[in-house]
Amino acid sequence: MGGHRLCVIHPGDPRTEADGLVETRMRVILAAKPADFSVLFVGADRRGDLEPGVATPIDVADRRIEFLPVGRRGEGSFAAGLLRHLSAVRAAARAEVASISVHDFTWVPLARLVGRPIVLVVHHDPRGEAVAGRVPLTAALREGVALRVADRVVGCDAGFVHRCRTGHPTVAAKTELLALPSVEDVGATPLFADDTRIARLWERHRRLFDAHAVQRGRPVAA
Repeated sequence: MGGHRLCVIHPGDPRTEADGLVETRMRVILAAKPADFSVLFVGADRRGDLEPGVATPIDVADRRIEFLPVGRRGEGSFAAGLLRHLSAVRAAARAEVASISVHDFTWVPLARLVGRPIVLVVHHDPRGEAVAGRVPLTAALREGVALRVADRVVGCDAGFVHRCRTGHPTVAAKTELLALPSVEDVGATPLFADDTRIARLWERHRRLFDAHAVQRGRPVAA
């Protein structure tokens, strides 16, 4: 069996400065890409110099990946662009063994259309700062759908993981905690100072590859 293919779906541009904690963490994840992985980053062209729907090789933290923008900043929504170029994304992402990484509830249902297993990474609990833990109905529905659609849920917030395990029995078994520095700590604490944490995230994708291979009747190396 060949190498692993990881498709990251996020409305950002890995060539530009990271915008916020989530994108900062994503850069660190990409910087630790194992040698047996290839990465396709499906995002948005913030520079306006690439053709939408076409994958271009780029370097991120000394790691070679492919960047496939589905739109440009200020030219329509990311969702519309993803649907418009879905056939190109599917063709680029559907290697022999491949999975998808999503870092926002919003994009999980669209990511399912690519047709590969999904690891959803939740960086903070959206109800953590809400009054009495209440969020708008649309936000609650978006979270519920994403948690059910994703094949694996990795929570970076202990409160979120606890809520998933107690309030979402159907997703409890596929949810785990991966503790990372908070917003307040990120300026002073190196992200992923313990390499085992980021290695665990890549390992989740390997396990999804293996499960997918078994479902398709292919042998999996021990």
